[in-house]
Amino acid sequence: MSAIVVAHKVRANSSGRAPLDLCLRSALAEDWIDDLVIVDHDNPEEISSMLRAFEADRRDVHVVQVDPSLSTAAAANIGAEAALGRWLLFLNADVVLQRGAVARLAAAGGGAQTPWIVGGRLLDLEGRERQVARAGSLNAFSAIAVAVEWPARPSRAPRRDDAATKVGAVSGALMLIPRNDFDSLSGFDEQFDTDCADLDLCRRAALAGGSVLFQPDASAVQFEYAQARKSRKVQGLTRFAVKSAKTPVEQAFARVAGPALAVLLALRDLIAGRPPTRR
Repeated sequence: MSAIVVAHKVRANSSGRAPLDLCLRSALAEDWIDDLVIVDHDNPEEISSMLRAFEADRRDVHVVQVDPSLSTAAAANIGAEAALGRWLLFLNADVVLQRGAVARLAAAGGGAQTPWIVGGRLLDLEGRERQVARAGSLNAFSAIAVAVEWPARPSRAPRRDDAATKVGAVSGALMLIPRNDFDSLSGFDEQFDTDCADLDLCRRAALAGGSVLFQPDASAVQFEYAQARKSRKVQGLTRFAVKSAKTPVEQAFARVAGPALAVLLALRDLIAGRPPTRR
């Protein structure tokens, strides 16, 4: 198994390199992970230098530097190309795995209909669960649900302690997929700038007859969870709506999705009391 971490515009803090350092070391501490690919994507020299030093100390770490102009989806695809494993674990640079999470993700995929994707549970620093799994099938109107942050978590139905739940989508911040399945789906759509490439990959896996599973027993802590700029979020949601539109009503919505979603995001921020973000 290969872990792929796209380090994008990482800010050094008072300790110099955490939580990225914690993320990388948590991945290497997992017995199931055989190699770690770090994609150096538009980082300050201090971070790039740290990543090169980290690679020099480990035979199982490979750092790939990519053009800053590339989308994060394209950076993730390049990381996948450099990976050696038959399974690919995509991990955000601010996510720290809890011990055993990778084994539980892999077990959940055993016997699943291909192409399969399994996502895990993300907690914040206070132990609160983030909304990472979307229930039901995805369509063009799912972009509205994401924009207004409607509850994404599937309801907890009675299940075995080790059973995964079938969902519409999981987060690319903690996502496992076999390499053959990733290649058969042509990877992430590189036209997504930052947001929603993971939703799109899950949608295409389901359309191909595969399984998208959420395994809550595979946990990790997400330190920062930086929201994308509003313009980039609108771009991702709009592309998702356009690609997902099938019915005439969905296609009609897709034609006005850009301005409509921009208004929804602005209203959401206004209601939440958030200051407006610069484009």
